[in-house]
Amino acid sequence: MMALTAYGPLCTEVYDITKPIGGEYPDVPYYIKHLSKIGGRILEAMVGTGRLLIPLLEADLNVEGIDSSEDMLACCRQHCAQRGLKSVLHHGFVENLELSGKFKAIVVSFGSFMLLEKRNAAVAALQAFAKHLEPQGRIFIDLELPIEDFKTENIVKLAIAH
Repeated sequence: MMALTAYGPLCTEVYDITKPIGGEYPDVPYYIKHLSKIGGRILEAMVGTGRLLIPLLEADLNVEGIDSSEDMLACCRQHCAQRGLKSVLHHGFVENLELSGKFKAIVVSFGSFMLLEKRNAAVAALQAFAKHLEPQGRIFIDLELPIEDFKTENIVKLAIAH
């Protein structure tokens, strides 16, 4: 299985410029706070260039990353090396995740889960995540829902009527 969206050298460069490491992102302090409480081995799925992974490593969290783009992973490795951080990065697709061991938490940040364009790919990824979680493990997935495409007004009216 493969997502239709591929991140090659140009996309990686654009991503790296528009989402720089160390930028002010509201999710970074959130994840540091919550993942610090969970502890243990953490996986950032769809890690990209390390926008989240690097601050998590700098916060002394035991975090690994996986991405389907070799270009994104190379950029992430470079960012880690520049900061003297030891990184564990895996190349692969979240839809058929096959990593050794289990994780206390799995994170997919910044709407990256929405890159899984087909329902069966999203379901396969969720099943793979569940398989890789320790008992009582947590999955964090940021979603950017296209609210204007949903007819939420009728859903709300139905919920109120019942």
